[in-house]
Amino acid sequence: MAIKLIKTYSPNENATRLKQQEQDAQTIEDALNKQSSNLDTHENAKIAHSASQISYEGTNVDIALKAVNAYVDNLVIEASKGDSNAEVVAARTNYDGTTDTSLKNRLDRYAQKTDNGQLFKLTKDSGLATSITSGDLNDITTPGFYYVKPGTDPANPTVLNLPENRDGFLEVSKSDSSSGTLQKFIPYRYAASQTTSTIYTRNYGIGITLWTSWAATADKSSIETSIASINSGKINVSQTELSDASLNGSDTYPLGVTVQSVDNSTNFPKKYGMLTTFKQSNYKLMQFFSTNGTSTDQTGGWVRNWHATSGWSGWFSLYGNNPWCNVSVTNEQPLTQSYTQKVKFDRVINDSHGQFNTSSSRFTAKVRGMYMVGVGLYINRIKQYSNVEINLYRNGTRYKVIHNNRQSPGNETTNEFDQGHYASGVTVPLEIGDYLEMFIFVGSGQDLTISSKSGQYNYFDIYRVGDIPPNVTF
Repeated sequence: MAIKLIKTYSPNENATRLKQQEQDAQTIEDALNKQSSNLDTHENAKIAHSASQISYEGTNVDIALKAVNAYVDNLVIEASKGDSNAEVVAARTNYDGTTDTSLKNRLDRYAQKTDNGQLFKLTKDSGLATSITSGDLNDITTPGFYYVKPGTDPANPTVLNLPENRDGFLEVSKSDSSSGTLQKFIPYRYAASQTTSTIYTRNYGIGITLWTSWAATADKSSIETSIASINSGKINVSQTELSDASLNGSDTYPLGVTVQSVDNSTNFPKKYGMLTTFKQSNYKLMQFFSTNGTSTDQTGGWVRNWHATSGWSGWFSLYGNNPWCNVSVTNEQPLTQSYTQKVKFDRVINDSHGQFNTSSSRFTAKVRGMYMVGVGLYINRIKQYSNVEINLYRNGTRYKVIHNNRQSPGNETTNEFDQGHYASGVTVPLEIGDYLEMFIFVGSGQDLTISSKSGQYNYFDIYRVGDIPPNVTF
């Protein structure tokens, strides 16, 4: 290994000289470390040199060993001629070069090692497993390989505490303690077509003084079959996005539970969401739809059912943000005699889903459901005959008369005769896009004006109380 140093340093005591000295010192250190590493490797190597590279009494080890082998061969040849004394003497020499005092001593020593090589007999002398045909496996703690035959009557087994009443292989192992014992039982498979098996294990004496329960371990085939059954027959995750809710339930959806996305739909409760289909048969199929939006009008859950003979039911709401709208007036509104006119609600107090248009005084449903309506009007009038009728209109047609007041005061000399007209608890079913308006009729000969009082006196409240029940007509 060549080492090259700088040797010629800068004549001045400066940074250059210090740098040169540091480089030389590092070069020397690296060379010494490499030499030390190579020496360690050489010392620890099992084959540092070949036999021909090692000197031995004027020759090398390779030649010397060949000479010894030739000597041994010559001893065997001489023994075949009737003189075995030399071979007997040579047989006293061990492989490590030591020599026993006699050949018998060497044979006895090896016989003792062979006899003690297996403190517990794992098998019979033939190599076959020891047979167990009766008794209790709780008593089998001697290490070894056994074959268990519990008999053919499951009600009266001849061997107790088997995990299965079947013939099988039993392996018993001991821990490093005297009591720690492991039993492993593998049932025997009699048919080539039987492709599954179970391995049972239990232990005793390690931290406890009882046998644990048998623990079963399924084989690869059983596990794969179970997984395949789950994926194909129970849970199906489809990457196909749906947009048509009217697809045939019998043909479109597989058995089990299917999860898929709904994208840009016009037939589902909302345009976007997640659809989960539960199908046991063509006569037992249910779908659950939930939105994946974050706005108030894009939340909720709906359910529907399919029957092979009747098709799909409607969607029924399970939960969601129920819309609420509360509006009032800002100005007085004179009322025309003998005429039905729309009440102008032009001030929004609350509108959870942005459903009220103050320009048209119209509420338009964004969520299908059953709604409850309440109305209050405080009317300025004089003391005279009056006939006031408040009507709830649905989609431009009178749906219900929700309040009516007709009276003739006995003394009309006093002009002030203001009166509040209030009604609530009216329910109305609305599909998405249906709209509500409030109209008022006053009879002839009356001077009436809706006051400009606040929302405590003049109000139009609409609240969704739930889904539309089945078989509701409207």
